[in-house]
Amino acid sequence: MIPDFRGDGYLPEGVHRATEAEITFRFGTDTPRRRRLALRLRRWIELSRAVTAKRLLVDGSFVTTKPDPNDLDAVVWLGDDFVDRVSRGDVEAVELEMMLLTRQPEEIFAAEDRRDWEDWVEFFGRTREADGRRKGVVEVDL
Repeated sequence: MIPDFRGDGYLPEGVHRATEAEITFRFGTDTPRRRRLALRLRRWIELSRAVTAKRLLVDGSFVTTKPDPNDLDAVVWLGDDFVDRVSRGDVEAVELEMMLLTRQPEEIFAAEDRRDWEDWVEFFGRTREADGRRKGVVEVDL
């Protein structure tokens, strides 16, 4: 469940698990910009499920109170067989691989192991404000 926002517009510190529907309803419906970002996220969720990703993290101003967020950031923890799927020409794996390699879109990142995942959670768990205060992120239930 996604908690209420803090007074500064961010989620409380921590990783908050939620379903695709919860995330879409909470963050992806209020403005045209939010709806466009929600469609992008939907595709990333589809790809993550298709390649049996271990986890998917969502962040960026998409998960704040900003009415017109600048971005939607995501980190996908790739499954152990991801490279094999790409080598076999699995369409979804190749599509995701191209996104990650070309950085198009530039807001999706990969974690290959637990250490990578934890580093990304730490990175996205801080604001870009001068004080670098901690904030919450959302993990999609895959």
